[in-house]
Parts: sequence; C-alpha cells; structure tokens
Amino acid sequence: MAFKRMDGPHYFLNLKEASSQRFEVELRFIPQMQRLKLQLPVWTPGSYLERAYSRHLEGITALQGSTPLKLKRFSSDAWLLEVQPQISVIVKYTLLAVTESVRTNWLDHNHGFLTAAAWALEVEGQRWLSHRVSLDLPNDWQVATSLTKCAANTFSATNFDQFLDSPLALGHFSELVFEVGGVPHRWVWQGLIQAAPIDQWRWQLPILCRSVCKLLGVEKPPTNSYLFLIRFCDQGYGGLEHTDNTALIFSRNDLKTSEGQRRLLQLVAHEYLHQWNIKRIRPQELRPYNYSDETIFPTLWFAEGVTSYYDSILVLRAGLCSELDYLKDLAKEISRYRLTPGKRIQSLEQSSEEAWVKLYRRDSHSDNQQISYYLKGQLVALMLDLHLLAIGSSLQALLREMWKIYGIQERGYTQQDLINISATFDSSLFTLLPAWLEETTDLGLEEQLKSVGMNLLADNNTQAYSGINLASCGAEIRINMVDRNSPAESACLYAGDEILAIDNVRCKTIDYFENNLNVDQIHTLIVSHDGLVQKRELIPQMPQPKAWSLTIDENVVAEIINRRQLWLHG
Repeated sequence: MAFKRMDGPHYFLNLKEASSQRFEVELRFIPQMQRLKLQLPVWTPGSYLERAYSRHLEGITALQGSTPLKLKRFSSDAWLLEVQPQISVIVKYTLLAVTESVRTNWLDHNHGFLTAAAWALEVEGQRWLSHRVSLDLPNDWQVATSLTKCAANTFSATNFDQFLDSPLALGHFSELVFEVGGVPHRWVWQGLIQAAPIDQWRWQLPILCRSVCKLLGVEKPPTNSYLFLIRFCDQGYGGLEHTDNTALIFSRNDLKTSEGQRRLLQLVAHEYLHQWNIKRIRPQELRPYNYSDETIFPTLWFAEGVTSYYDSILVLRAGLCSELDYLKDLAKEISRYRLTPGKRIQSLEQSSEEAWVKLYRRDSHSDNQQISYYLKGQLVALMLDLHLLAIGSSLQALLREMWKIYGIQERGYTQQDLINISATFDSSLFTLLPAWLEETTDLGLEEQLKSVGMNLLADNNTQAYSGINLASCGAEIRINMVDRNSPAESACLYAGDEILAIDNVRCKTIDYFENNLNVDQIHTLIVSHDGLVQKRELIPQMPQPKAWSLTIDENVVAEIINRRQLWLHG
C-alpha cells in the first residue's frame, strides 16, 4: 500500500481466529525521526487505573524494508527503535483479548470488543497525524464504531486521541436509530437471549437524552452523531464515556426487573452526560491526556460525583420513574455512604487524588480506609444543589456556567476555579465547599433535605452491633469484612475467618449468628483462622441503623413545596 508523506500510522488487525482469544496487529508507519519510541498506553481516559495492558502483548517484531530492526525495551510498556527516516516501518505483535469489560480487549467465537488503549502502540511524534485501522474479520461479523468509515472494514481518526476515544464492537448486532435535536443516535446491542424491549427503548431513549440536553440548556448534544455500544452478559455492570460514544455492559438478568430497567436508564444518563462533564468540561490536568503515566487531579469528585447525582434524577425528570423510585434509590446511596467506615478516614478530595491506587484496587479492607468519589461526590452535589436552591439558584445553573466558560471554550479548569464559580452564586461557598471536600466529618444531609421538605429517617434495627459482615461460601459462614474500631476488631476477628460456632452451638446460617447476639454479652465464638480452630470473645454493642429512608413532609409551607418540585423536576 502506497503512503503519502504525511499519512499517520495504519493498523491492520487480523481477527480471523477470534475463538482463540488472540489477534494479530500489523502497524505500518513512516518514521519522521531516526530514533523513536513505540508505547502502549498504560490507562484509558475515564478509568483511572494503570492497567498494564502490555502484559497481554507478545511476539513483537519490526522491519524496515527487508531489514529486521532491533526493538529495545524502554519500559514495561514501551520500546525504542533506530530507523531510517521517511522509509516505511512495519511492526507486528499479537495480543490476548481475555478480559470482558468496557476498558479492555475481549474476543470469543461470537463477538469482540477492542479498546484502542489496550492494543494500539503510539508512534512517537505522530500523535496528531491521522490514524487508520483495517480489520480482517470472521465471516459475517459486523463492526460498530464512531470512527469514520473510509473503505470496507477500514476506519480513520483525525489523531491518536480520537483513535483511543473510539472503541470497536465486533460480531452480530441489533440496532435502534433515533434523533435528538436533529443529531442521529445509534443504540447498538448484542448478547441478549430474551426479546429486547425495543418498543420501550424507542420512546424512552430519546426522552432521556433530551432530558440530559435540557440540563445543560441546549437542544442537542455537542457532536454530529452519537453511538451507544451495549453488551448484555450474564453478570456485569459499567460504562466508559467517550467524546461522541459510550460503551456499556449490563446484566441481561437485571433487564427482567423494573428496578434493573431503571438502573440501565441511569447508566445511560450517566455516560451520556459525560460527553459534557469530563469529556468537554475537562479538568486542566487532562488537557492534553498523558497516556504514559497516571494523572492525579482533585476534581474527579465533580466529574463523577455530579454526574452520578444527576444520572438518577434525570430519569425522574424524563418521566421514566416515579418520585418514590428516585427517593428510594437516593436513600440507598445515603445508607451506603453512612455505613462506610472509610468516610471518616478519607476526604472527598483525597478520594479523587487517590483513585489510581485505591478505588479500582478493592479488597476486604477498602471500605475501612476509603470512600468512593462517586458515592460521596454525588451527596456533596446534592448538598450543593439544595444549598443553591435555597437562595434561588441551582447546581444546574452552575453546571451550565461551567459548560459556557470551560466546555465551549475548551479550557481546562482547576479545583479553585470550581470553588470560585460556586462562590459567584453564594459567597459562603468559598468556605463551605472546601470544607465538604477536605473534611471527614459527616455531611449535614438532614438539615439540607429539610430545606426541600424531606425527612431522612434511620431504621429501627434491633440487632446488636458486632461490626462483622458475613458471607455464605457454600456450607461455610465466613467474615467478609470487619468494621474499623468495632467489637469484632477488638475481638481479633479478621476477614476470611470462618465462623464455626457461637456459644457452643454450631453456626450454619448468617441469620442464626446475627439473631443470637446480645448487647454487652460476652459471646464465645469458635472460628477457623488460617486453618487453625480458635476461640474468640465478642462483646456486641448497641444496635446501629442499617438503612435510612426518605419521606416527604407534607406539613411545610408552599415555598418549600415549590422548592422541592424544582429540585426533583428541574
């Protein structure tokens, strides 16, 4: 194939043996310098974890003409090449595609999903040139991508950033097409066994997308077309935002329930809103992206927390769920926050900055030392919204201002910019917002919710508190987590211990264990710790709430009722 002088890299993917969960990559490019680096990204935007994609790469070789080139390992994910400039180079390598998610590569005999960050080597010095990919596919396989089609199974991007921003879904699809403000949208899915609720999606999806646009005060999204790629599987949940598309994964079993259907709509709203909040209203640290190293930024709480706050309320505003559904979902999130001991250890700002080493590396101790910036972030967004509503404004107005100043202008923002803009709506936010971000004390949710006529009520749990979270593992009852500073911690109980007996009676169920705990009573436990049978003495404390609920206070003045309607329905 003849190259033009300024043609960028061209990747050829051989996917004919997809059932082996391997594929071959041939990269062709014209070098512009004598010494250059080839590097596989270590992360993909929207997922803040160094994923070591290079661990799935094997057998890399390079040729210039008929001359083999020596590839010198520069780092775990990069190689150095000595070449003759302006003469075509061919690099070949093979990749495993064995991880089914929206952030990685996956192939089997039926379908595939490829994330460019996990397979496309970046050629040093050619980031801003056009990039192309040509696919050699199994018979009858289709391709769904937001890349520009320029020939049969060949697609292009204007630069490496857009290339990484456009995953490839492969296999056999079903598709639904609709418009929002004249912009074409494609809803492409695979993996469903049961009949898809097409008639339901046909009217729900446009309404939901328009609801997101309305939040930003626009009639249409900031793109010429938008693509939803959704893979239904046995168990799974997640999404990854891109500039003009999103990749979703969802359990086909959850789609059978009304709660699951609502959860899917919330996921759609979340990722769709991201095309504004994070892709275009982008933190300064992400302009431009640094694909070779982690990028720490304290505003991740705004990018994900504000988006998480709106994803469920947008479903309500679109008329796709009831107020009671929304309040029930919000109460669950409040309960989850309040039952996470790590909220007293890690601030929201720290949670944002430590995402790379904590949020995506969960273990049995995670909830004791961290709080999710998604979870606490959405509750700080709730606090901010209710605070602004009380003075006649809203978080929606603040978000629109961020879009006007930073999104449309393509300017990066900082944490201080966020604080400064918030304070233009109310000067008290100069001190309030930093406190919500930097402190580990409880958020004053009850007081803020009362400002819209809502009561936050704890349940009347009567079970004695031990700090033990149990899980059934076949016939075994094992400790899944031990709360920080709890009776269980004092009793030298650990995650992974098996509970064999309580007070000399064999313990066969979680309910039996929990129902036989008494406040201030010394209970003798027989446990298996590290394979050794041992005794422990546990002294439970007074019961603690296990959940909180939200109820509407009807005995409030009209002003508060109106404010509640503005909060819920915009």
